[in-house]
Amino acid sequence: MSGFALCVRQLWSTGLLVLVAHTLVAPCGVHARLAETKKAKQGLTDPDRVLVLDGRNVHNVGQLQMHVGNWGEFGSRPDTGAPFSWSPSAQWPAGSGVEYLFAAGLWVGALSSGVPAVSTATFEREFRPSQDHRDIVYRTTEGARGGNRWPDPHADDDRDGQIDEDWLDGRDNDGDALIDEDFAAISRLMFSTRYTDDQPVTREIYPEHNPLNIVVRQESYQWDGVRFDDFVGVQYRITNNGRQSLEDVYVGMFVDGDAGPRDRSNYWQDDLTGRLSVPVICTDLGPARFDVAYFYDADGDNGQTTGWFGVMFLGHTTDATGRTAPTSVGISNYAQFSGNQPFSLGGDPTNDFERYELLAQRTIERNANIPRDYRVLISTGPFQELPPESTLVVQVAFVIGEGRDGLVTSAANAKLNFDGAWFDLDRDEMTGIAGRETPVYGPAQSVWVDSCRKYRPPFEAGCDFERLDEMFAKPIPRIEDGEIVWTNSDCVTECIYKGACGFTERDSLMFRTGVAGMESQLHWIVDTAPPPPNIRVDAHATEGVVVYWDDFSETAPDNRTGRVDFEGYQIWRADDWTRPLGTSTITGPPTELWTALRQVDIINSFGPDTGLHELRYQPLDHLLAATKRRALINSLREQLLESPEKEPPCPQGVTPNICDTLKALARWELGVDGGRQYYRYVDRSMHLGRPYFYSVVAFDHRIDTNGSFRSGETGAPASNFEYVEPGSVAQPAYAYGDGNVYVVPNPATKESMAAWTLGPTNDDPSGIKVEFRNLPRARGVIRIFTLAGDLVQTISFDGRNGNGTVDWDLVSRNGQDITSGVYLYSVDSDGNQFDRKIGKFTVIR
Repeated sequence: MSGFALCVRQLWSTGLLVLVAHTLVAPCGVHARLAETKKAKQGLTDPDRVLVLDGRNVHNVGQLQMHVGNWGEFGSRPDTGAPFSWSPSAQWPAGSGVEYLFAAGLWVGALSSGVPAVSTATFEREFRPSQDHRDIVYRTTEGARGGNRWPDPHADDDRDGQIDEDWLDGRDNDGDALIDEDFAAISRLMFSTRYTDDQPVTREIYPEHNPLNIVVRQESYQWDGVRFDDFVGVQYRITNNGRQSLEDVYVGMFVDGDAGPRDRSNYWQDDLTGRLSVPVICTDLGPARFDVAYFYDADGDNGQTTGWFGVMFLGHTTDATGRTAPTSVGISNYAQFSGNQPFSLGGDPTNDFERYELLAQRTIERNANIPRDYRVLISTGPFQELPPESTLVVQVAFVIGEGRDGLVTSAANAKLNFDGAWFDLDRDEMTGIAGRETPVYGPAQSVWVDSCRKYRPPFEAGCDFERLDEMFAKPIPRIEDGEIVWTNSDCVTECIYKGACGFTERDSLMFRTGVAGMESQLHWIVDTAPPPPNIRVDAHATEGVVVYWDDFSETAPDNRTGRVDFEGYQIWRADDWTRPLGTSTITGPPTELWTALRQVDIINSFGPDTGLHELRYQPLDHLLAATKRRALINSLREQLLESPEKEPPCPQGVTPNICDTLKALARWELGVDGGRQYYRYVDRSMHLGRPYFYSVVAFDHRIDTNGSFRSGETGAPASNFEYVEPGSVAQPAYAYGDGNVYVVPNPATKESMAAWTLGPTNDDPSGIKVEFRNLPRARGVIRIFTLAGDLVQTISFDGRNGNGTVDWDLVSRNGQDITSGVYLYSVDSDGNQFDRKIGKFTVIR
């Protein structure tokens, strides 16, 4: 890592980075002193209080795991001491502890009243959420309530005649007194956030900052499945919220790539970077073309760091004439930086004039050949004008793959995913025909109906110009006001694909836009498995670990065909997890640790036909007779029928979880919203105290043109899991006899604790534990003493929910690791139902 980036790490560790001004090439000590002086003078108390810094917003359903902030930055700035630095930055493969990114952020530059201004997310956080508590990061998934999208026939969730008008941001954007009731839930995991460049705190921290007065709505997407799990897609909606037009707008991505395992010191110092332009790559899903800027570790760290990580523009506003926007999507500028040089010698820009100059220059630097710590900026533009209240949409992808070829494959998959599919949304067969997909509204002059005639693409032989209609031979001189002419604005691309890929005329139609009445392109539409069900895991049941899930997967239509194609479920478990650096129970284990426990299939004369009835969950099955259970459900049904707008009360003596299940079953029988069926699987092969992940995913089928079934897509376990450490069951008073409470392991040695020892984290610095088991079904306190009677630690517990286990990390109340020796403990509980228990255990370091 460069001296500049090292300074960033040091400032993060002291909590002062947010107060640093624009003089970014000054020594780190100067930065710290300036920051302290500025904070004292301005009286800033907590400039980061609206930022989401807990590190929990991570794309973790695919192989590329990335942290998302609510200020336009991706990555977790590892090793800086930032509150979120423990989370994956751009970890690949998932759960490996190998990173490829320090931080990456959005840059937007423009001429405001003729003066260059640039707003950045990295390294300066000039983009920030407002002080409104709603400006957090929102998480959602495919099939979420209110998230239906085209081509789903129920895309108008609230039935108000509009589609996806209520952005997922915690606000009532359409003024109907409902919040987030009609948005587009895209991908297996999606994050949504909102930020601006004109917050008062930004001007206080960066006095030289000249805001563009723009608001950015950011969405990021990730999928599971082998083909689409190596990238994260991002969409920025950049809106001019000011009173003046912005001219010559450029959009850039500033990326500080760091490739290597987190447990290696200075792993970021031997990287290489470059830019790769792929004119066309032919795949079974269609052809793709793209530009990508990449990073990789020069020596591969002995086979540990084999990935090539890149960033690319997928799409943005284009103009076939080139007058108001670029004619095609790609990298117009690629610049790289290393070391701590001034801007004039190739270093990082330090002010808006230098930043805008960098964004606007149309230069592609040579690929690096000397291993160092690099940062790059890619940009696209210019977009001639962004008037007040208008919006520029830009799509980006972070991609990764095994070596250069793997990067190319992942980038192509990302581009094909973004390209999506074409649909006849206006139900007009006269639009989207003969390859013409783009409407031009009058009044307009000299409109080319088919751009192939105008541009004569390089693969001209791939397009049969002689067969084109004569009306394409010259532009239409004028389109009157109110008239619409449909044009083939992407014909150049189509001809290139046909010539380069060698498609026949029939093949070409498969990938041609604007045919068969399909005039509307929907991005991010791919064939995937059904979304996973909602799951709940009970790790403290007497018979083992119990996994519950609902039938949500069985009701969700395929997002491309609109047809329900559910076939069955798979239950998975992962164990032997050791928690490498940069991973957590939130991000999950690596792929190789997952083991399939069971697969069940619906009965439809295709596949195993095992049936789901074997796992159907019957609430209170061991406590009530079927007739009594039926009476409870019938009672809830009657209450719902009588007052459907009211929530019926829970029956007396029924726990909240059971009550929710009974209500959902009653609603399912009535066929009303909120109805669900449930399933239950018991894992009896686990060991108490060890870390486990459980997952339930769905798979689907496909129907061939001849009507026969075949296997479809299967969800990945990483897309839907819960972490548990199975514990003993809390003891009721009547069973709480002598010797019930005990410590495991005893004696506690390095060898005896190895089965459940995890790598240390900030929350758990030792990474080891012992467990107190068979605690009473009550609230209470465990006190641990030395043989001399000195109090070592106090641990509170609450066994009322059935959990009879509490663990201790062998750290004293003074924050020190305990030494070898014999320790005494006492267990006291509230009330007088349970007697005090006293015992001892041994620790051998």
